[in-house]
Amino acid sequence: MIHAKELRYGNKVQTQHGEIITVQQILSNTLVYDTQIKVTQEMATVGKSYKTAYTTQVIEVVKEREFQEIEPIELTPKVLEKCGFRNYVREEWILKVGGSYIDFEFNHEGLRLKQPIPSHVRLRYLHQLQNFLFSMAGHELETNLA
Repeated sequence: MIHAKELRYGNKVQTQHGEIITVQQILSNTLVYDTQIKVTQEMATVGKSYKTAYTTQVIEVVKEREFQEIEPIELTPKVLEKCGFRNYVREEWILKVGGSYIDFEFNHEGLRLKQPIPSHVRLRYLHQLQNFLFSMAGHELETNLA
């Protein structure tokens, strides 16, 4: 389970059944991950008139999950590759952000920033990485996870 304060709009998480979803709204006990508008139109006759009239119905369909039903997506080499990371040296992973490159070290403990002074914070889940990059660089991490 993920706590609501760890999430923001755009985060990728998964359901207990492994379905990857994108957070669209965060509510008190649930999160919305898909909204659709369905428009139906029916022909209707008005009295004894020969004119054709139509009635239109607009229905919003909202898909949501309770926080107990969602789980974080663990960072793996495959997930990092789907997020645009490149691996050139054993544990070193590089991400291009704008015109710059950010170096990370990835091992069994998680992903951490590799700079002249290495970070002590280890990122273990995709939503943590998304939040980190957004807060530090203003960068929305694109991912092609299905």
